[in-house]
Amino acid sequence: MSTMPRLNDGTAVLRDIVDADSEAIFECLTTDADIARWTRIPWPYTRGHLHDFMGLVGRARFSRGDLVLAIADPVDDRLLGCIGIHRIGARPVPRSAMLPDEIGYWIAREVRGQGRVTRAVRMLSAYALTELGVDSLNLQTKVGNAASQHVATNAGYHFVERVLAAEVDDDLSDHDRFVMRRDDFERANGRLADAAVFWTPGQAPAVTPTASGSVSAP
Repeated sequence: MSTMPRLNDGTAVLRDIVDADSEAIFECLTTDADIARWTRIPWPYTRGHLHDFMGLVGRARFSRGDLVLAIADPVDDRLLGCIGIHRIGARPVPRSAMLPDEIGYWIAREVRGQGRVTRAVRMLSAYALTELGVDSLNLQTKVGNAASQHVATNAGYHFVERVLAAEVDDDLSDHDRFVMRRDDFERANGRLADAAVFWTPGQAPAVTPTASGSVSAP
């Protein structure tokens, strides 16, 4: 089973998703159409979709192919959203919008604009680049999702290209693609070694807040 540590920078916590989170997830994804608008999450969202997602969460704990986590409040540990890296270590598939080592996320409406998503993306990116053997990470935002584009750039990702739906076989939306490599992270956020503060047991938060990001992405 996964030994994923709890990541905490004092503003956001990344932790395993547990069964008790399922109702909070369902509430968010059945009441906020904007999450579906800017992500690949279906709308309307059903109990069947939730069942499938919780199954993915369970499988991910036994596999290195996906990492799916809760974004939680550092004070009361309540779920605020979800974040993950998908298709870890996979090979690119021609004409596919489903990229290897792709980070995606969403967050509840009431906590957007507080910088938590940017911090969550930064923490998970640091963890992937230092602990998972990932050389670079991909991030995609649907065209028009300015808030999520700010999250990407504020976290240290840089724009690569715009990919139209007509250029892929498995997505109906146009996307802007961003990438983060090890040197990108170091330039944006300091040395990778410093990132260990996020998950060293007992270590107090010691990071400088980044610019805020909000709303969900791919």
